[in-house]
Amino acid sequence: MMRNAIRTFCCMLAFVAVAGCSGMQEITRGPQAPGDKVALSTELKRLYREVSAGSRRVESLDGYADIYLKTPKRDSKAYCNVQLQKSRSARLIVTAGILGWPVADMLIRPDSLFVHDLLNNRMLIGRNSGENLEKILGVQAGFGQMTETLFGLAGMVEPVSAIESVTQGSGKVSYTVSSSDGQKVLVVDEASKVLEGMTLLDRAGRKTVVFRFAEFQVQPAGTGQVSVPKEIDMELYRPDESTSSHRIRVVYDERVINPPNLTITFRRPLKAKVVNLDLAERMPWL
Repeated sequence: MMRNAIRTFCCMLAFVAVAGCSGMQEITRGPQAPGDKVALSTELKRLYREVSAGSRRVESLDGYADIYLKTPKRDSKAYCNVQLQKSRSARLIVTAGILGWPVADMLIRPDSLFVHDLLNNRMLIGRNSGENLEKILGVQAGFGQMTETLFGLAGMVEPVSAIESVTQGSGKVSYTVSSSDGQKVLVVDEASKVLEGMTLLDRAGRKTVVFRFAEFQVQPAGTGQVSVPKEIDMELYRPDESTSSHRIRVVYDERVINPPNLTITFRRPLKAKVVNLDLAERMPWL
């Protein structure tokens, strides 16, 4: 009986710690797309290819980050150990409060989610869907959007032939590119050759996602180097919204790009109660 009381007290403290980590930092205001339309020159084609190639050099990541979330119902913060392997899996160990207690261990795959709820010793298993990601991370994003936010490098997979128009000014170049879901508007810094912002538009021309990248750092990446942002913001728009209502912000304290022999290991606890994530309510961590 004493053991149950101690466990209940610890859970209550952990929940208080989670609740105390609120307060979204101000969203980084990324660069505005330059307004002067220009022809797609050879130099601008080369710039597009160079920036696109840079994002492909990052294949994995291991680091620590503060993650902030702001929605109509939440304004919170958590500290996470983040491990990523492009197109394969992501693992987040979420801690909260001044004591840094782990509260959740998550494995995110393109088709499935595994979450060890450490507060209640539950193992939640379910499909990787927007609804389930919203339950555990607070935003209804797809696997690609979430991993792009954590990597801080949005995919530029479209070829030069997909560029529809270009604007240029104040050291920035904006490419409007045709994509499979509508359009992408990409803002590139000419001097540093990095992607500072990306807006996704649906086929009706409505914003769906806005990414902003800031505070770039040059870091080793295998045999070379890559410039990656320390701060990443993602804003999600719903079809009936003119302004975003869901924002997530990632600020890295430290990380290693393309760490050698990175293995993402997630062990399912033997004694935890198994719960269908599709039927579970939202979690309290973010």
